[in-house]
Amino acid sequence: MNSLPGRFGHWYFIVGICALASVLAGVGLIGYGLVETPTTINPWPYIGGIAAIVLGFFATAVISILIKIESNNARQLGELRDLHETIHKQLARLDVLVTNSEISDLAKSLVHRDHELDSLRQTIRGSVRREDWEGAYHLADEMERRFGYREEAAQIRDEIHDSKAEAITRRLNEAMALIDEHCRKSEWQLARSEVDRLLKLLPDDPRVTPLPGRLKALWEERKNGLLADWRQAVQRHDVDRAIEVLRDLDLYMTPDEAQELQDSARSVFKEKLMQLGVQFRFAVTEHRWHDALEAGAQLIREFPNSRMATEVRERLDILRERAKHQEPKAVQTGAA
Repeated sequence: MNSLPGRFGHWYFIVGICALASVLAGVGLIGYGLVETPTTINPWPYIGGIAAIVLGFFATAVISILIKIESNNARQLGELRDLHETIHKQLARLDVLVTNSEISDLAKSLVHRDHELDSLRQTIRGSVRREDWEGAYHLADEMERRFGYREEAAQIRDEIHDSKAEAITRRLNEAMALIDEHCRKSEWQLARSEVDRLLKLLPDDPRVTPLPGRLKALWEERKNGLLADWRQAVQRHDVDRAIEVLRDLDLYMTPDEAQELQDSARSVFKEKLMQLGVQFRFAVTEHRWHDALEAGAQLIREFPNSRMATEVRERLDILRERAKHQEPKAVQTGAA
């Protein structure tokens, strides 16, 4: 009993006294029954004694259980009160932590603000290097919206605009140099394609809009130059140069213009055919069989449908045979 809570000690004492008295009374009744009725049996003292003993023990057990139940309830109530107090303390600490966290987030934001700004500036410079103009402008707007740096954002936009204009100028100069190169090589289709590409990319740029007229002027200049070369070659009877110029003129002449040159061109080709025929005959007459084969092959290649080409074909086998016999002599002469 001493181990139980002090507040219930007197109850245990009272219950113990009562239980002891009940037991003693029961023992006394049983003893009385034994002494007073030795010959006859009277059950009532025995019954009363046993009932008093049982009642004493039963009362002791019930009272002990009730006291334990009440003690357990009191202990749980105390624990609930302690838990309630602990929760209140934890809630107070949690409020402090939330407040400190908000202050910490604000402090972190302030601490990392410069780092984020530097990262944003580097990202903008990277977009400019990649010529991602739209992305760079968007990041400049983000700087103004998120950080409130209106003046710096405006300055960055000006830098982006200057870089974009510089890049466009550089690309335009490269494209115009490529157009000039195509024009020098008479690659007019490639030049026109490049001009069309520039017109599509920069339709309103004053440096691009004159390009079609400039290309046409260069084309006309080249055409007129070839016509002048043609007339001079015909006047000088420079047949090879005239034929070379005529092949170049084929890219520039309309059907009507080609018709105008038909007579002079026919005269040039006829003269060229006569020259090849003379070269072939002289080579055959002088027994220069290799030269004759070269002149004959050129004549057949350039004038395959002419009567002279038919005559040369008929003599090619004989010329090849004679050239074979002449080859050792030519080698020996070269060695000497």
